[in-house]
Amino acid sequence: MSGVNIVGVQFRRAGKIYDFHGKDFLVKLGDKVVVETERGPSLAEVKRLDYALEGDQDFSKLKPILRIANRKDLDSSGRLSADDATKFAKEKIKALNLDMRVINVEIQFGGNKIIIYFSAPGRVDFRELVKELAGGLKTRVELKQVGARDEAKLAGGIGICGREFCCSSFLREFVPVSIKMAKNQNLALNPSKVSGGCGRLLCCLTYEDETYKDLRQKLLPKGARVRLSDGSFGDVIKGDILNQVMLLEMDSGEQRSVPISELEVVEKNSGVEDDWADDLDFDGLMNDDDLAQLDDSEQVSRQRESRPDDRSSRRKPSSNRRSRDQHRSDSSSQASGPRGSTSNATDSPESRSSSSSESGQKRPRRRSNRRSRGGKKGGNPGAQGGNDTNQNGSSASRRPKRDSDSES
Repeated sequence: MSGVNIVGVQFRRAGKIYDFHGKDFLVKLGDKVVVETERGPSLAEVKRLDYALEGDQDFSKLKPILRIANRKDLDSSGRLSADDATKFAKEKIKALNLDMRVINVEIQFGGNKIIIYFSAPGRVDFRELVKELAGGLKTRVELKQVGARDEAKLAGGIGICGREFCCSSFLREFVPVSIKMAKNQNLALNPSKVSGGCGRLLCCLTYEDETYKDLRQKLLPKGARVRLSDGSFGDVIKGDILNQVMLLEMDSGEQRSVPISELEVVEKNSGVEDDWADDLDFDGLMNDDDLAQLDDSEQVSRQRESRPDDRSSRRKPSSNRRSRDQHRSDSSSQASGPRGSTSNATDSPESRSSSSSESGQKRPRRRSNRRSRGGKKGGNPGAQGGNDTNQNGSSASRRPKRDSDSES
């Protein structure tokens, strides 16, 4: 049964591997080949070789390898180099006074297109820059803004371990890293210890996370009552994850370190949770905001996107402004009551009774004014409550009084 040669290639170091149809080319790992892509012919490096039967899956969508790269394809003399393009781009950025930094420049096969990767604190209007670069470099130019992790991957560097960044040497895809992984490994949350060159949590925290999870499940709960092989009893104080050893406080008062395999649990303390990292002061080292900035997990990212805007809730207008104003007036009158009673403590009872009667007379007058204003919808806008109505309830005449009227 016939099969298909599948060749996996990468376009840059530690980049994603793409599969192509190998046809009948005899290639080996590390060879340079020219492949057909959506952007045209591109130069790539062989990183994986595979063979699959035609009936297993559909290989019609695989693009083919055009040829094995020859000396002419690999010769870059007389062509635009990445260093020259980087230098020219930095000069134009400085001339236009743009807040952006060039990270890397990628020149496609044949020099018909240049991709410039840059980083910036915010959005940048680089339309004028593209015109300047296209005119100066005499080719098509594409600008791409990258994040913190991609910036470290493209730029490269040396980590706190003394080796090259994992992302720029062998990691092909980024995996979400959470602060729970650092706590699971009993690491002190010191930014200089758990963060990499990108300012985020170290990618290497994911390497041993599964091992620590499995070993932590084998630990005995704190406060559990255990029996040793010699028949003595003790209580669990602390455990060592890597060595799988428990620190016990014996009934005699001494402390002993015993492997978990030599212990038999007599009684578990269900009220004590798994707190093996209590000896590390996480809160004293970093606050919640600093931890959220380091955390790159999907859960934290979703919480940032779904966080409500407090300003919009404060700006929402009230549906009943009159009731809100009435509530304020009531609260202010209640607040002024105790102060008024204290200041009038030396007044006579007559003055207090007179003031209460005066205040009692004013309240019905305000209510009558509301009735008169509410009942006269089509009345004179200049009318003042009940002063413009006679005893029969009819409105007063607008015409001025004549002398004859006054005399009669």
